[in-house]
Amino acid sequence: MVDRSFKGGSRGVSPIQKRLLAWYARNGRAQLPWRKTRNPYRILVSEFMLQQTQVERVLAKYRAFTKRYPTFETLASASVADVIREWQGLGYNSRALRLKRIAETVVKQFGGALPRDLESLRSLKGIGPYTAAALRAFAFDCDDAAVDTNVRRVVQRLSLGAKQPQALVPRGRGHDWNSAVMDLGATICTARAPKCSICPLRKLCAAAPIDPASLERARAKGAAIPFERTTRFARGRVIDRLRRLPAGQGVSLLVLHRELAMPGRTPDDLKAIVESLARDGLVRVHRRQVALVE
Repeated sequence: MVDRSFKGGSRGVSPIQKRLLAWYARNGRAQLPWRKTRNPYRILVSEFMLQQTQVERVLAKYRAFTKRYPTFETLASASVADVIREWQGLGYNSRALRLKRIAETVVKQFGGALPRDLESLRSLKGIGPYTAAALRAFAFDCDDAAVDTNVRRVVQRLSLGAKQPQALVPRGRGHDWNSAVMDLGATICTARAPKCSICPLRKLCAAAPIDPASLERARAKGAAIPFERTTRFARGRVIDRLRRLPAGQGVSLLVLHRELAMPGRTPDDLKAIVESLARDGLVRVHRRQVALVE
């Protein structure tokens, strides 16, 4: 019977822990800029950028963003419009606004230093359970388990059955363990085409070998609507158009609707989208002119 239990600390580590950490030491993406730092600000920026965005898209934007805004103080003092302009290309623009608001709070309430304790981190609006755990693991070397989509998929396929994710983390190896599981899920134990033949855990995995064709059939049954028809796509188009305006200038809803030319979207649909962006604090509407919040 395969031992899939996790026994960290003085009792040693499990076979899964040993194999995965050894694999990460040889094949992990330790060269990523946010893996080479323990700077809490830079790790926070990377976590926000990596939410639902591929690593390859994040790399260049991360370097440019942290060059322009290298600290909590510089980000906190920037205008909303400038931060959104710098965020271009990453999508989910509300993340940029939440990141700026967190920077403002860190400066005002914590003297510009991100707190490490869980309660204080969770008190920052925009930081949920995953991000708090990731910050503690990657910035402060705590043994927290940062359970994202990749980690959850790996654990489920392995059928570890651990009730507490923290029990999966080898004592004193929080940074490397979380990095290793995330990398395994992102590069080998992928959602659509897992590479079981080269997985370091294939002999210990309850799901291996996985048939990619069966995964594709299951995905096809629950196929989502085309991205171009989603509200997220329309919101992104609006923000992209407003980014191109000179600072402080706006455009009317009528002109915006004509220029964007989104099939199936009426002027009332666009108005509702703009109103949602305004509620989120990304745009302002003044005298029927729409502009980024300065």
